[in-house]
Amino acid sequence: MGALLLAGCATGPAGTQAQTSASNRVLAAYEVPDLLAQAAPAVSQSLDKNLPDDVADADRQRLRDVVFEAYNPQTLQADVAENLREQASSTGNQQALVVAAEQLDTPLATKMIGLESTTGQANFAQDFKAFVNEPATARRKERLRQIDALAQDMQIIELQTGFNVTLLEAMIRGRNAASAPEYQVDQPRIDQMVSETRNNIEGKLEQRVPLMLLYVYRDVSDAELQSYVQLQDRPELVWTNQALKTAIIDALSSAGERVAENFQKAS
Repeated sequence: MGALLLAGCATGPAGTQAQTSASNRVLAAYEVPDLLAQAAPAVSQSLDKNLPDDVADADRQRLRDVVFEAYNPQTLQADVAENLREQASSTGNQQALVVAAEQLDTPLATKMIGLESTTGQANFAQDFKAFVNEPATARRKERLRQIDALAQDMQIIELQTGFNVTLLEAMIRGRNAASAPEYQVDQPRIDQMVSETRNNIEGKLEQRVPLMLLYVYRDVSDAELQSYVQLQDRPELVWTNQALKTAIIDALSSAGERVAENFQKAS
């Protein structure tokens, strides 16, 4: 690891290679490609539900094609990785990015991040509801306090909120591009919708995310949970998590702008 840290601080090809490797490893560790792959279907499905009835089938298909092109997962992944490297370089956090990549490769981090994916399993909602209704013991309250801090360090609520709001904005822009003037949403109304949606999502996630993490980590020992909380509270991880959130939202925002632009060019 010492040699890798030196490479991350070096200039020239070796430093660039280390930063590229570190950014890609961070994305892989957090399963960012899987998240980015959800963007195109989400925007496309939302458009299908919200387009005015008089939008022609040909325009609907063209808009669908534009969405999947703009949100190409490989393009988004490359944009996020590049943005992350640029943030590290511009703020002098090249070493922090390399350290974060190393820490996220540890068995503990791999285990904890892997447990988060269980939220998509069958019967999760039913089992989670039963877990939430269990008595709040002193141990459970202490673990929830730790998880609150963990969620904040990992930027989970901020990322999920930004993800959904950015896709909403893209859907509205795409809808406006394909709709007749009388059906378009003006900017004040867009701002209102975005603000209301952001507040609604944040409120729900602030209540739900800590409890969901408490549930998915239920079989993790107190010692392991504490170690993971401490790992994510390291300055290198705190910076990387913040920078990664920014990189993801920026990439999705740029893709959303391309939807309306490319649809209009193809019309």
